[in-house]
Amino acid sequence: MSVTLSITANGPIAVVTVRGALTSQSQATFKQQVEPVLGNPNVSKIKLDFAGLQSIEAASSGMLMFFSHAAKSKNKTVGIANANQTVLAVMHKANLGKVLEIL
Repeated sequence: MSVTLSITANGPIAVVTVRGALTSQSQATFKQQVEPVLGNPNVSKIKLDFAGLQSIEAASSGMLMFFSHAAKSKNKTVGIANANQTVLAVMHKANLGKVLEIL
């Protein structure tokens, strides 16, 4: 299963809706599609909406950690919302809550 993203920006908030599965194969797609959000000087908060994310590999948790650090280096905050219990379990195991907000 692959990952698909849709991005909407409303003022300083960008919402990245993620569907499918975040795997080692789909990380490049994720990075490529969120790069414009990181480079947008008008965006100060990035909300990753995981309502449609069915699964995440542990390696992708590391990628999200790097994404969070890249955002912070550009004075942006990152939060994750609507993750299912399976995805939450992987994120908590990787201690992602220490580097980004899990809503």
